[in-house]
Amino acid sequence: MEALLGIDIGTSSVKSMLMDVEGRMLGFAQLDYETHIPSPFYAEQDPEEWWHLTCKTTAAALQQANLGAERIIGIGLSGQMHGLVALDENGEVIRPSIIWCDQRTVGEKLELEKVFTPKELGELIQNPVATGFQLLSLMWMKNHEPELYRRIRSVILPKDYVRYRLTGAIGVETTDASSTSAYNVADRCWSEELFAKVGIDQALFPTAGEPWQISGSVTRQAAAEGPFAVGTPVVYGGADQPMQAIGNGIVSPGTVSCTIGTGGQLFAPIVRPVYDELLRTHTYVHAVPDRWYLLGASMSAGLSLRWLAGQILHDTDYPRLDERAEAIPAGSEGVIFLPYLAGDRTPHMDPHAKGMFFGLTLKHTDAHLVRSVLEGVGYSMRDSLEIFKSLGVGMDKLIVSGGGAKSDLWKQILADILGVDVYVSTMREQACFGAAMIAGVGVQVYSSVESACAAIVSIHEQPVVPIQANAAKYERGYRTYKQLYERNRDLFLPTSETE
Repeated sequence: MEALLGIDIGTSSVKSMLMDVEGRMLGFAQLDYETHIPSPFYAEQDPEEWWHLTCKTTAAALQQANLGAERIIGIGLSGQMHGLVALDENGEVIRPSIIWCDQRTVGEKLELEKVFTPKELGELIQNPVATGFQLLSLMWMKNHEPELYRRIRSVILPKDYVRYRLTGAIGVETTDASSTSAYNVADRCWSEELFAKVGIDQALFPTAGEPWQISGSVTRQAAAEGPFAVGTPVVYGGADQPMQAIGNGIVSPGTVSCTIGTGGQLFAPIVRPVYDELLRTHTYVHAVPDRWYLLGASMSAGLSLRWLAGQILHDTDYPRLDERAEAIPAGSEGVIFLPYLAGDRTPHMDPHAKGMFFGLTLKHTDAHLVRSVLEGVGYSMRDSLEIFKSLGVGMDKLIVSGGGAKSDLWKQILADILGVDVYVSTMREQACFGAAMIAGVGVQVYSSVESACAAIVSIHEQPVVPIQANAAKYERGYRTYKQLYERNRDLFLPTSETE
């Protein structure tokens, strides 16, 4: 039996999944790891750990599938976006990777925004710049670690490092390149003008391939270190958002993806690279030819629930928390949560934004807090949807994935707040499936990404339908939610006591 391997380098775990060419999962394994916080507002990971766990999870998936590595006919990758992996002239990692949720680069963000107006950024890269994005992290290294910066010969993204370890070839691809804040998304090329004005050498950035193109094959060294067969083709793969979209069959306008994982994302395919002139959302390259997508992002979606459950309630029995929260009426009887525990991306682009519970009284319980967190994340997704609508991007169907898709209550809240039927894919581990499908396109098992989706992806036919009585309550709650940020924005700014 022939198999395709999809590997996902996430924020909290590495996953490896084997599927046959009909799309049946043959084996799956997942191993978690930690994000290191050496200083406040920092977030780093060790690329070597990604590689080590890739080897372990792939071995476990092969054992589960009862297959040898020689049965793998193609390997694809998915990975967390935005992060910086810096390599020296020998291809060695220079320092731990600065990942997407890092917030040390506030100064570099301000520095770049003094050089370019929002209008100029829109014309150059069609996107805002944000802390944790690769370009700003590289500027931070130049400003604060000049000796290490001078050693850099290549910069790549997290999943690109694993592909490099598999193939020995250093490279990036269009979907992840477009998330670096240095890529002209409309023209699909690095922005020469931006590099010139911020004093970054463009030669550090490899030419970007396409996700389905074969970037190389498994080397003897990789086969000696892990459960891989020499010569197995490896495609470039893609960023986790377009990969999960492919795993959900989302390739054309009208169907929107909502991912509730560590962060939260609203993803809408588009046929031309429109962007929000206020730079509140992102416009990136999709993993389908002649497609882009709009992305709205929340820094703390599932992370907010994990924080509440683990650090405040000391109860991580999520199904039980869900059941208790379901007994609370829509609107949490006046409690509103701002999910800004790690700053905010869409729509405020504010790394200083803080989390907040508003409206607490003596009658409220921990169940109210749980429900208000679920609702606060829903309101955050509504912020993104309103911007999409302003750009003429509609939504006929919403497909929810990530950990939030396991919660019937959360799906109902999303349906009620967003005013749309909510569907769930029958596929598990959509990012892994997307990566494996892209590998199948690369080795010509499938003629195109669209044909792979048509052959493999299926959606549960019965959606979660909005409850109109709840929708009315959430309209009122959403208006208050928006005002809470506006009225407290200045209070979120750091003071000498909190810096």
